[in-house]
Amino acid sequence: MGVDNRQIQTAVLDDPESDDPVVCPTDADELDEFRVEFDGTTFWCGVLLGGCGGQLLTRRGNVRVSHFAHFPDPDGLLPECGRHSRGVASADHLYVRTATQAWLRGQGRTPRYRYIDQDDAPAGSLVEIELDGHTLLLHMDPTTPPDWDALKAGDIILGPGVPIDHRTLVRRGYVHRVKFVSEGNQRVMILGTEVPYVGTDWDFELTDCTIDEHGRLITPVVTRWEATRAAQPQAPVPQPRTEQAGGPVQIGALTRLIYQAVQKKETDAARQLRDTARLQLPRCEGQALEHLRRAIDHASNWIQQQDRARHRLFDRLDEAVGYGHDRDVSTLIPLVKKLLLTDEAATPQEAAILQAAEAFLEEALRRAARERRAARERRAEEHRREQARRAAAEEERTARRAAAREERRLRREAEDQKRENEPEAQALDRKTRNRAGGRVQSITGRLRREALSTAQRQELVEELVVAAKDAGDILSAGEQEKVNEWTAKVAVPAAEPDAPTVPLPATRPPSQPDTITAPVTLPTQLVPAAAAVRGALKKAARERTSTSWSRLEHQLGSALPSLNNSERVQVLVQVDRSTADNQPLLSSLLAAGDPHFAYQYYRHVLTALGLDAPDDDEDLRDVIEADAEQVFTDRRPR
Repeated sequence: MGVDNRQIQTAVLDDPESDDPVVCPTDADELDEFRVEFDGTTFWCGVLLGGCGGQLLTRRGNVRVSHFAHFPDPDGLLPECGRHSRGVASADHLYVRTATQAWLRGQGRTPRYRYIDQDDAPAGSLVEIELDGHTLLLHMDPTTPPDWDALKAGDIILGPGVPIDHRTLVRRGYVHRVKFVSEGNQRVMILGTEVPYVGTDWDFELTDCTIDEHGRLITPVVTRWEATRAAQPQAPVPQPRTEQAGGPVQIGALTRLIYQAVQKKETDAARQLRDTARLQLPRCEGQALEHLRRAIDHASNWIQQQDRARHRLFDRLDEAVGYGHDRDVSTLIPLVKKLLLTDEAATPQEAAILQAAEAFLEEALRRAARERRAARERRAEEHRREQARRAAAEEERTARRAAAREERRLRREAEDQKRENEPEAQALDRKTRNRAGGRVQSITGRLRREALSTAQRQELVEELVVAAKDAGDILSAGEQEKVNEWTAKVAVPAAEPDAPTVPLPATRPPSQPDTITAPVTLPTQLVPAAAAVRGALKKAARERTSTSWSRLEHQLGSALPSLNNSERVQVLVQVDRSTADNQPLLSSLLAAGDPHFAYQYYRHVLTALGLDAPDDDEDLRDVIEADAEQVFTDRRPR
């Protein structure tokens, strides 16, 4: 929120006649800190501020900015306050004492301050500092022009926006300036020195400056300027002819200087040289007169163009401030200052435009800084919210995983409990039926794959019927159908009177053999491979990671030769043959890391070991994940 100049922003402390100023913070939170800092201190509409001398209070703003306000006058007896300037700059003349008193006393001076009150000037327009017979005079208001010849024994310092014409600046060689910036509830004075064609140098501290024996303010810029002036004597400048002229002006040199000033775009120098040339016209004739007139016309035309450009530039600056175009204002202010370096000093109207533009730009920069700070805070808040959302989502996912693991654990415990509660005979019967189911799959596989004689086929079918009878409800509908098909195809004596028979199905084409076998004994050449795979799976269990056949082959190298799918099944059956019935299979780690192998061939491993294998792939996947998680938990060697 910007400063509202309709509110009182400055006051003095403790007494209406005080010259100890203070600025009220405009931010509500900063005002709270301000009240704590100045607890027990009274604020006054000081007479040195042009105020009524009445007591002030601080008023906290919620919609408007915080500010000072007069105490209520219920009786209407207090005089009306005629104070005009109420912004933060209205007390700058009082901050001159705050900024300079300790510095001057450190140099052995005894300063005395006078705030000169004039009827036609605002309060604090002139500040006079008396220094043991010498005087420093500060002009703080542009509407009060300095009298450069009135003060001979001291020095003049110009406040913000106070103009000086270029001729006076060139004649004096330099002029000092001051400006004020806000720091908290105080105003800080900054000192600078302006030099012709260069501008104002603000890059030094007050402690770098001194007051000489003549009462002059000596800054580092003045020291450098005097050293340069002593080392490089100035070249003679043509002067207009007067009755006291020391000698004639060289017309040729004057003409060349006019053209050089125009070429270098030194507007003020071109004006002076043109005016000098006009005074020389009466004493010229012939070709010299013609050359001088052309030079004067050339300079006049160019100066007119510069004047029009100057007028347009100030109009554009004034318009940009009026429309609030801060980017245009920031671009135009340097152009205006550059123009004033090579031309006449700003008129009071131009100085007012420039001062308003600088104040506007300063406020725009503060506003932009506040907006950037607010944007950073918004981004930080959005980042915090996003982090919190991600943390909540991750916590929810973790909770779901934990709930799923807990559910699987409870299911396994229930199954284990159920098995423990079963009579031993029922447990043995279940294991027998599982093995019988494995024999059914093995026999039907041999019947499909192998070329058998009639007697061999009949013998296998007899074994199949017995195995199917022992398996009972362990067999799936598809497996029972295959048993019925082979029973009907081969006429065999019934092992049981109620052996089921169905019509003989068509034989499977030779091009679609099932190559998966799981013999009771592992072929000799696969025994080392089974041992290597068992060790690799135990290592994976300790590392709590799943694996795959390709990873095992890369890990084991020559210890694991290339195997077909039937041989892989045989190896895994051998790996988990010694696994207890109530323990998960080590081979579940391979099934968890290789879904294709799991869906296509892992069922054969489960069946060969006498374990249930769900028909649905998703159910099978759940079983594999639960077993793998349990393997990680147990981490026991197999």
